[in-house]
Amino acid sequence: MTRHKVPFIESFFKSQFSSLTATTVDFVTLVFLTEILGIYYLISTAIASGFGAIVSFFMGRHWAFKKAELNIYKQATKYALASLLILLCNVAGMYLFTDILNFQYIISKIFISILVGFLISFPLFRYFVYR
Repeated sequence: MTRHKVPFIESFFKSQFSSLTATTVDFVTLVFLTEILGIYYLISTAIASGFGAIVSFFMGRHWAFKKAELNIYKQATKYALASLLILLCNVAGMYLFTDILNFQYIISKIFISILVGFLISFPLFRYFVYR
């Protein structure tokens, strides 16, 4: 079993802060692309998730999980796979809550971000990307 540099609770809270920061970037980008540039919200969701993923990767690598000494290319590849799964969950969740359940897209984004962050992102990052 791989030994983690950062204890579980510490990495959990740092990861959540990193996710909050990345989600803020994601959220602001989503609103800007959708409301200011007029891009369809599902396309905006995908683009904004990419920006959030970049922020999250570097915060996780250097701060939350302290695994900057590992090969960045292998780590980035694992992160890209995890991010793809997270992106699919975000877009599917946005579609479900916005188009099918008729929630306003910003409310959908908040709910999906919390759900995906706790149940999918943290376990993938701790046990797959940054192990």
